[in-house]
Amino acid sequence: METRGATTLRVRLARQDVDGASPTVRLTVADGTGTPVAAVDALTLRPLSAGALRASGAADGLLRLDWIPLPDTPDGTADPADWIVLGDETSVVPALLDAPTRVRPDVAALVRELDRGEPAPSGVLLTVSARPAAGEELPAVLRDATHRVLTDVQTLLADPRLADARLAVVTRGAVATGPEEDVTDLAHAPVWGLLRSAQTENPGRIVLLDTDGTADATLPALATHRHEPQIAVRAARPLVPRLVRARPTAQPATTPGEDTPRWDRGTVLVTGATGALGTIVARHLVERHGVRRLLLVSRRGGDAPGAQELAGELRSAGAVVGFAAVDVADRSALAEVVGRFGAGDPLGAVVHAAGVLDDVPFDGLTVERLDGVLRAKVDAAWHLHELTRGSGLDAFVVYSSVAGLLGTAGQANYAAGNAYLDALAAHRRAQGLPGLSLAWGLWAGTDSIAGHLGDADLRRLARSGLLPLAADDAMDLFDAAPATGEPVLGVSRLDIAGLRASGAPVPPLLRALVPATAPRGSTATASADDNGGEALARRLAPMTTAERERTLTALVSARVASVLGHHSAEIDADSAFTELGFDSLTGVELRNHLNAATGLRLPTTTVFDHPTPRALAAHLLTGLVAETPQGEPVLTELSRLRSAIEESASDAATYQRITAQLRDLLDAADLAHGALRPDGTADDPDGLLETASDEELFALVDELD
Repeated sequence: METRGATTLRVRLARQDVDGASPTVRLTVADGTGTPVAAVDALTLRPLSAGALRASGAADGLLRLDWIPLPDTPDGTADPADWIVLGDETSVVPALLDAPTRVRPDVAALVRELDRGEPAPSGVLLTVSARPAAGEELPAVLRDATHRVLTDVQTLLADPRLADARLAVVTRGAVATGPEEDVTDLAHAPVWGLLRSAQTENPGRIVLLDTDGTADATLPALATHRHEPQIAVRAARPLVPRLVRARPTAQPATTPGEDTPRWDRGTVLVTGATGALGTIVARHLVERHGVRRLLLVSRRGGDAPGAQELAGELRSAGAVVGFAAVDVADRSALAEVVGRFGAGDPLGAVVHAAGVLDDVPFDGLTVERLDGVLRAKVDAAWHLHELTRGSGLDAFVVYSSVAGLLGTAGQANYAAGNAYLDALAAHRRAQGLPGLSLAWGLWAGTDSIAGHLGDADLRRLARSGLLPLAADDAMDLFDAAPATGEPVLGVSRLDIAGLRASGAPVPPLLRALVPATAPRGSTATASADDNGGEALARRLAPMTTAERERTLTALVSARVASVLGHHSAEIDADSAFTELGFDSLTGVELRNHLNAATGLRLPTTTVFDHPTPRALAAHLLTGLVAETPQGEPVLTELSRLRSAIEESASDAATYQRITAQLRDLLDAADLAHGALRPDGTADDPDGLLETASDEELFALVDELD
């Protein structure tokens, strides 16, 4: 060692022995200014197994949102003049009234216009009013606002007349773009989680915009941006979110317990304490942090399965354990629990790990199912915030989910609740209170945590880059999180190599972690999906009807296999989708695959409207080649045969055979033409021609000359 106290290191490696089985390198270490810090003369490298590599990845499991300036990328920005703005006088900002757009009061007014035959707009900009809410009324105001957005967006997405229209939803102060920024509109924070899931289920249809009011005139133009589905405007600058690695900060903490919470001071209250996640953190706090007083809160308290066994285990480790059977969404009941603590027995920290899952596709989500999930997340966290804000807590940790950041399919209600938890942590931090939201990814090894997930769900999450996180690794990250100084952290292992190797478009949120690289032999870009339908239509154009059906059946079978994790050869094209293992969520995923491949706008019910791969392929055919003339495949084949005849009819014998066949075929064509109805249609428009042999087609071409 030559220097001490460096906070940043630069390491240079020089290979020494490249011939041996284990190569050797020399390390030279300097600080950020180039001053030497240390040197290692010889370091022997050994192969790292795949298992060891996966284990080491847990150390990189802390992620933060970094809002960067909107990249200046070509995006084919459309003219916003053909957009309609929806909102009343409380939500539509003056700049939008002056913009070259039409303004209507609500979704119902737009639907009435469409019913009267008015042309559909190219886009809809839905504004939501920021109604001030605080105190006990906030959960009710929040639910009302989220209900309105849910029903409005469902209506707009379901209307076939708006199938080609983009939808932009505008909020004001519903997200924080930095660790110091407050979330001023907590009531609309869930909207971002709700619609992130809707974006996943409806690619390319929805844009989320959040404004601070400094450049509202630019919102219509930003809404047309094709490559950035989430944009926040701050100080007149458009920003977009990227997940990046979170590292410990060198700055001193400015909030109590922000960097190293004192878990052993006072009682720690844990909600959801008898569930899988609550049990894990309770053990961890006692075993690693020396917590000596725990209050474990859940609906059934000490009567919950496994509760007494957990209590015995914790007591044997030296902790005093109490239970409270409380619905944490009930403010009065929770107030009674919090009111037990005083100067002699202070409440030192809160870990809110309670939660409810109720997965359903966005178009099937009801306000009742939305509320069922929001109560455990929103109501409980808000009540804990208000009831403890004067308690001098060392830590206030809420268990969120990456669903709120990534917008996982089928979890719009869960994503909404977790987006609120993220916003509340940011709000508390801005108020000088401790606040940390841990947005957990996929947990491993505990059936009660991920037991609701089927094989298709796990495959879908794996394709999104989420890898299971072991409980021990999760608790290591729990301990490391406060040192980052961030109020909101994603906590998950990501399969970066898998995402990079897949060749699929990388979600914008992950682009900083997975730099865009074109796979070998392809040009997989954002525009590739846009042009997929055109390329497929060109490919189908010269084919016969039978060939088109075979091609599309193979396409559907391949996409079905991808969704189910099978090989295409294993898919029976005549088996019902329900027999193959499809449900509503896998149906949405298949619909999205086919939309990208065909350029069509298929509804979410496609799988159930056309119950087998072959039936679905037939439906795709009508959408892709509906305008193709009936005889077009035959004419294309005749053009091909003309060249073949010129090459083949050089000798007299061959010429005689070809012309004889063509004359016979021409007679058949005359017969078919004579069988036409008065309206120009026939019983079998292409039958004789499409079933003719090559020899017969040669004869027809010769006669046509």
